[in-house]
Amino acid sequence: MSRLSVPFAAIAFSGLAGLGLSVPAAQASSFADCAATLTGLGLSASVAATTCAQAQFPTDLSSCTDRLTSSLKLSAADSLAACRSVRKPLAVASCAERLQDAGGATPALIADGCRLSLLPDRYADCVLGLGDSLTLTRDELLRVCTNNGDVPRRIYPNFTTLGETQRESLPAISPAPRP
Repeated sequence: MSRLSVPFAAIAFSGLAGLGLSVPAAQASSFADCAATLTGLGLSASVAATTCAQAQFPTDLSSCTDRLTSSLKLSAADSLAACRSVRKPLAVASCAERLQDAGGATPALIADGCRLSLLPDRYADCVLGLGDSLTLTRDELLRVCTNNGDVPRRIYPNFTTLGETQRESLPAISPAPRP
């Protein structure tokens, strides 16, 4: 082994070891940050613990909840409900902030529309773009741009939107018998 390769190997190994040790600390920090943000918004410690533990990206979830609470003036519980069941909570928060900044819409409808959309940024583009050329109210545009067919009621019959009471369950669909 040459003189150069020994120090290089030692530096490379120590760098990798240092990275490996910092990852668990960073992951633990994201859960702690999530819990601190949610309890700071007034949610109970048990709700914060359960929610942060279930989140794939806890800081994204808590950031989304904080942003919706601030921009839409929703309760922390309603903001959390809008952020916790989506793949990209930061995209939901961005969508909601854009629509709220445009004005003229009901905050709960904004949160629901952004939450239900598979592409929240495109949803906001739809609402804002149609609003530039049509005389519909902002709430009407929120409903028009939401594809109600995407609501997963057949998979999750008790699915509700914010502010909506629980609906009667749909009958189970049985597969056709095989001949």
